[in-house]
Amino acid sequence: MRLAGKVAVVTGGGSGIGRGIVLAMAREGADVAIPDIQVLNAEKVAGEVKELGRKVVAMKTDVTSSADVRAMVDRVREALGKIDILVNNAGSASPPGMPFTNNTEEDWDRTFAVNTKSVFLTCKAVAPHFIERKAGRIINIASIAGPIAAVTMPPYSVAKMGVITITRVVAKELAPHGITVNAICPGVLWTDFWQKLATHIAETTPAFKGMTPRQVFDKRVADITPMKREQTPEDIGWAAVFLASDEARNITGQALNVDGGVVMQ
Repeated sequence: MRLAGKVAVVTGGGSGIGRGIVLAMAREGADVAIPDIQVLNAEKVAGEVKELGRKVVAMKTDVTSSADVRAMVDRVREALGKIDILVNNAGSASPPGMPFTNNTEEDWDRTFAVNTKSVFLTCKAVAPHFIERKAGRIINIASIAGPIAAVTMPPYSVAKMGVITITRVVAKELAPHGITVNAICPGVLWTDFWQKLATHIAETTPAFKGMTPRQVFDKRVADITPMKREQTPEDIGWAAVFLASDEARNITGQALNVDGGVVMQ
């Protein structure tokens, strides 16, 4: 019950990593708001939160829209009374590169809007409330695709490195107010995102020809992960719980790799 009495907002919490974070925080005592462009997914996860005995509100939100983000913050404060924790999890993959010239201008614009601009918009909307209370936790979900400069999806890789940079910028500004801002960089997880990427790799890379998407994924895990096992949404969820807890009160401006040892720095 490390988060008892807290209210967490988890954008994109209706599936995948977001769902893992929502349920981990609810299990640790937090009430949760789930803003998600896929509102039916958010409502389904909200049902799971209710079964854990927590208050929850699900709503349709486009995190690339400043008006939507402001309305979301107002609704959460009205419904749940406050916001203690903001988890910027909403994101989207970019179409594959290999080579980078395969990507279009639209690929870059959309990927940056969903993965990077959204972090700016939500932080901007929540920061005044955190500053007023001299407390708050912001956790941004980046990716190891940022630091490893992934050629498989250049717009996504660059956008997620941007998430790490904005994490450090906002952490510096908010630290004097007692607010921590950190990022989590997930490693290799079996999600819809990875299934699509694995399909593309099998179709375009001779070394993977004839493999199923899951076989491609398993080989990728074996090849690049020192611990030789995939990561799960729960792994990311428990890392987020730690960063949101009082135990992490002196940790800010950091990017925590939860990746089985892929990135060591």
